[in-house]
Amino acid sequence: IMLLDMLMCELPSTFITHHTYTHRVVGIEHIKELADQSVVNLEKSHKSKLESGQMKIVCGDGRKGYEQDGPYDAIHTGAAADESVVPILLEQLNENGVLLGPFNSSMGSSSQEFRSYVRKADGSAKMTPLMGVQYVPLTAEANQRAGR
Repeated sequence: IMLLDMLMCELPSTFITHHTYTHRVVGIEHIKELADQSVVNLEKSHKSKLESGQMKIVCGDGRKGYEQDGPYDAIHTGAAADESVVPILLEQLNENGVLLGPFNSSMGSSSQEFRSYVRKADGSAKMTPLMGVQYVPLTAEANQRAGR
C-alpha cells in the first residue's frame, strides 16, 4: 500500500496493483495518447521500475480491469465508476484484496462517494463508504473524446 500512496499522483485514471510477491503496478488508460504520456511521466522518476516490468501502463478499458496480471491485492480507480464495475473488479482481487476509489451514488443522484470494498473468501465484499467526493467519470474512450 505504501507503493500505492507514492504513485497516486502519477498514475493514470485506473491502476491495479499486484504486490503479493512481485510488487507490480499496472496502470490502465483508455486513450493511447494518455497512456503514452503516463509512461513519459513515470520515466522521470521510476524508469527502472518500468524497465524491470515492476510497473507498466496499458491501453484498455479501466471499467473492465486487467485480468492478465491478476489476481491483485489492490485496485484503485482514479475516476468515478458506476456500481456495475464493482463485481468485475472484485473478481480480479485476491481474498482480502481492496478495491478503493470514487463511485457514483446508487441513489440516482449526481453525488459520489469514495469507498473501500474488501473481498471476502466467498467472493462477496464488505463496502465501507469513506467520504463524499466529486471526480470525473470513469468512461468509455468515445465518451471522453466527445466530452461526455
